[in-house]
Amino acid sequence: MFESSVDLGTPLFCAFLVLALALVMPLRDARLRWWTIAAVDVGFVAALVGARGAALAVALCGVVYLACRAMQRPALCRPAVWIVGLASALLFLLHKTLLGPASLKQVLAAIGFSYVALRTIELTRAVYEGAHPAPKLAKVIAYLIPFHMLAAGPIQAYADFAVQPEVCEKLGLRATLDGVDLIVHGLFKKFVLAHAVDAVLLTHFRQNGAYFLLELQAFYVWVYLDFSAYSDIALGIGRLLGIATPRNFDRPLSSRNLIEFWERWHISLSQFIRNNVFIPLQLFGMRKTDGARPLLVASLAFSVSFLLCGLWHALSLRFLTWGAMHAFGLVVCNAYKHTLRRRLGRAGVASYLGKPAIRWLATALTFEYVALSLAFVAYPFQGYLR
Repeated sequence: MFESSVDLGTPLFCAFLVLALALVMPLRDARLRWWTIAAVDVGFVAALVGARGAALAVALCGVVYLACRAMQRPALCRPAVWIVGLASALLFLLHKTLLGPASLKQVLAAIGFSYVALRTIELTRAVYEGAHPAPKLAKVIAYLIPFHMLAAGPIQAYADFAVQPEVCEKLGLRATLDGVDLIVHGLFKKFVLAHAVDAVLLTHFRQNGAYFLLELQAFYVWVYLDFSAYSDIALGIGRLLGIATPRNFDRPLSSRNLIEFWERWHISLSQFIRNNVFIPLQLFGMRKTDGARPLLVASLAFSVSFLLCGLWHALSLRFLTWGAMHAFGLVVCNAYKHTLRRRLGRAGVASYLGKPAIRWLATALTFEYVALSLAFVAYPFQGYLR
């Protein structure tokens, strides 16, 4: 389910975490601080895949840096955007398919290139639209390949990265304990809770009958525990280092519908999809229909957005099916919401949604639907779904 080959429980990662804290936390010079952060990020990649792999990662960051600089010149702006876009698309295909040399694929896996590609889009869009100036090379490296966000994101919005303080304030005892608590909480979720669910309940869907239904629930819980653990650890490290790191989960298992689920699950990805795919498609559709078919336009935008979301995870029929299920569920939820508003009005909808029985039923249905969608990713289909 996850992008990078980074294991947060290894001595290597722990050593780089201690090194980063020791080097970065005391620094009060902005330029030296960002170059130190970039050096730690590159050093971690080098420890994973060697010096050549780290050089390739730096070269990729260098291309993005030069493209962003070129975008500030009108004559070079569009060519720079095309170069970054085509290079990212090519590397994404090499990363997600069997094409390309194994050494390149190893580097792309180590740096979590699917996340890097989306961060590249965030950065180039911000510079292209003039929202932010082209950053220095050290900041490009720190934004694109942050060592604590390689394993499973999150996908930090460049706007949040760009506005953070150049030099963070000294952490007090309370802030330090909050960061440590997040890291410990994440480690406990991954290496105790998720491991226990995996060891006791999961069989890779080899059982049928009633146990298959039980494993559907357990697998969803395991994915949440394992995935959110990475995000908790990244958030805690970001707090300690003074690096803006977005929260990625907010009690998604208690969501009452798929729209709410995607506001709570992999929040940084859903925000990226909304800002870069859904809203542009919706605005385009509304202009084409003169605003006459808002529900149809939203349905098409949901469908395209989450089919692409599925393929972003993996270029496979499994994840395309997963994306199609979420697209269908979002379309149905949105249509149901519009129907309720039309028939009951705002006050009636608020009263209806406030009923505990409706809340529990909606939450249970959402939980089961998400669990079923994950089964399409993990179930050992024999030749039908790859």
